[in-house]
Amino acid sequence: MIPDKDTDYFPQLDALRAIAVFFVLLEHWVPGTYWFKIFPYGMAGVTLFFVLSGFLISRILLRSRIKSESLNQSKFHSLKQFYIRRTLRIFPIYYITIFILLIFNTNNIRQIFFWFLTYTSNIYFYLIQNWAGSLSHLWTLAVEEQFYIIWPFIILFIPKRFLFRTIILIISTGPVFRTVLFLFSNGSPAASDFIHILTPSCMDSFGLGALLAYSMTFNFKIIDLMKIIQNKICIGSFILIIIFLLTEVNSLSVFLFRTCISVLSLFIILKALTGFKGTLRYILDNKFFIYLGKISYGLYLFHNFIPSLWNLLKLSVPENMFLKFISYSLLLIAISSVSWYLIEKPANGLKKHFSYN
Repeated sequence: MIPDKDTDYFPQLDALRAIAVFFVLLEHWVPGTYWFKIFPYGMAGVTLFFVLSGFLISRILLRSRIKSESLNQSKFHSLKQFYIRRTLRIFPIYYITIFILLIFNTNNIRQIFFWFLTYTSNIYFYLIQNWAGSLSHLWTLAVEEQFYIIWPFIILFIPKRFLFRTIILIISTGPVFRTVLFLFSNGSPAASDFIHILTPSCMDSFGLGALLAYSMTFNFKIIDLMKIIQNKICIGSFILIIIFLLTEVNSLSVFLFRTCISVLSLFIILKALTGFKGTLRYILDNKFFIYLGKISYGLYLFHNFIPSLWNLLKLSVPENMFLKFISYSLLLIAISSVSWYLIEKPANGLKKHFSYN
């Protein structure tokens, strides 16, 4: 049974964040020559993040909307509070980081600093069809911020009777947008990577998370339906993912690949809300993994800079890939923990002055 809809915290979701970060680390720190790198761990981790964001942000906004309507309070109050609270959560450590990078001119960031300053680096990477070394992963934070800007208007101001259909329409936006861009790029496989980093291309992920939040808030029958069909849908999605991995990039894979991963992420989140049992329960209820989930923003933000920092500190790099991964991870966790306790947690504490109602 899913916990009461007014429950604020689901510990296993924090642990899922830790797993999502782990997938990203596998993608960026482990060479592609290893046999298990056939799976796109980076995309899987990022997609799980997006579905989680869609669920959690929509849930917050829906609850705020309900309270505002019951108190005849202006929804613009909720809008203002949302932006202030998001600013306190994401801006401090992000801007501290990019200004430090500016000082050291990491990957020539001074030439393209505007794009990182304005959370539009994903658009820049798409326009140049290239990456920027250790700065490249910041595209996901740009997508998240663009989502935060537009999403409150949809959840707070779309009439309730149209909200479900609007969410379904938004879910369809992702695959349609990706396919159209892919066809306009003459079906270039190289272009497909950059098609996926534009915000409209990610809306199926955010939208599926929002659908879960909507269902928990307004229509539990949808949750019941999800539980009935989840096995068939998950098996079908997994089979399609395997097929897409074994074939060349084409319009069908561009259309459905991220959607399939998003669907799997949706059902993983749904299961985590009720609580995984067995072996997975011991992992997702583990306090260490829950802690890693709490500091996952820092883990993601800093991880691409760890190899350079390791060299800067003149530390010896282990030849064994496993030891290298563990060494990098320990340094990353240490830095992210400092960030959490010195910057992020105190900034988060200020949110109590900006409650929704």
